[in-house]
Amino acid sequence: MTKRDKLIKKVLKGNSIITIEEAQKLLNFLGYDAEQPASGSSHITYRKKDCNSVTLILTQKELKYYLVKKLQEALRKAGY
Repeated sequence: MTKRDKLIKKVLKGNSIITIEEAQKLLNFLGYDAEQPASGSSHITYRKKDCNSVTLILTQKELKYYLVKKLQEALRKAGY
């Protein structure tokens, strides 16, 4: 099992702590494009055509529950 598979399993399980870095890796793997304002914002938005956007707050170390749910939704839409 690869690191990516382990991360996907961890997110889908839903009861583990997911870090911002893990979420970014996963969203990049799923084909989302990162958009961050040039004004030094602490938020970064990941967008993909025909999918809901996911906004991460870079100052937080762990994802909040609603963001984990959005990641799970993105994974399910990608067929996982």
